[in-house]
Amino acid sequence: MTMSIEEKMKAIIASRMKDQNKVKQLAYDTPLLSLGIDSILALSILVEMEEEFNIEIDDSDLNMDKIKDINSFAGLVRSYLEK
Repeated sequence: MTMSIEEKMKAIIASRMKDQNKVKQLAYDTPLLSLGIDSILALSILVEMEEEFNIEIDDSDLNMDKIKDINSFAGLVRSYLEK
């Protein structure tokens, strides 16, 4: 069975987080900022996403409107996969 983009992202984010209580609360619409993800952690997640999906996300797309939660982040990844 193939994992969806959202499922892969959730797994990557969960694997990077230290607070397991927040991991349990992680849903596709959970605001990523509410998880206590700092800029260094966000960058490592981004790099892993780029490697996982073999894309390079443009810096201009790295704003909180486009990556506010897993759903919006997955939409951004899909837009790159369709290019």
